[in-house]
Amino acid sequence: MEEVESGKLKSHLIDYKSHEIRTYMTRIIGMADLTLMTELTEEQLDYLTVIKSSTKLLLKVLNDILDYSKILAGKVNIEQVPFDIRETINEVVDIFTIAAKQKNIHLRPNSLDKSIPKKLIGDATRLKQVLSNLISNSVNFTANGEVTIQVDIEEQDEISIQLKFSVTDTGTGVPEEKLDRLLKSFSQDDSFNMLESEGAGLAISQKLVELMKGKIYVESTKGIGSKFYFTAVFGIPGKGGCLPSKQ
Repeated sequence: MEEVESGKLKSHLIDYKSHEIRTYMTRIIGMADLTLMTELTEEQLDYLTVIKSSTKLLLKVLNDILDYSKILAGKVNIEQVPFDIRETINEVVDIFTIAAKQKNIHLRPNSLDKSIPKKLIGDATRLKQVLSNLISNSVNFTANGEVTIQVDIEEQDEISIQLKFSVTDTGTGVPEEKLDRLLKSFSQDDSFNMLESEGAGLAISQKLVELMKGKIYVESTKGIGSKFYFTAVFGIPGKGGCLPSKQ
């Protein structure tokens, strides 16, 4: 009980302070945008571009920390609304298309089981967040080759469906010692260590997948590539919808 109350208190403090920090960061980005519209030397343009991109990166880190604190405090619910699974996948892929092209990486949904219903019931936003974290990680650590997304049916009954999402890359791979830490984090729910060593994205993804009644896994070979995959349960519209319960 004390641990829960402590988590809620920390979450409230982070909410309060992060609002202030995000306000100032947003102002910096806005002023950088305005200044970039003026006449600048090439050197000034470079400096301002770095300021803007660095501030946006800091804002993302802050949002990740805030998200993680909310999850730990039990303040994140999984929505239960109809969404188009294929549209959702394509929207995520579109986000990283330019970044992938710049690195000469072929990014595409490699396979989406045709028997998966077009409409499902669940939280499309949180699903996109998990996929975005994994795809971003793959694109960052792949110098050339491809990143593919695959979706298969694991289990299905009249009212619900469990899907398996796979993100596979031909990147640098995870060294064996780090892979062991990742696997231990997933199996022992030691998300703090994962947050500290691998970044907030994976820790948040793990927690969100758990809220969607699934699990996350990783396979990797150094110099060959990595495969992150996770399962999640969704309702089937018009079938009574056996949905993941809210936390």
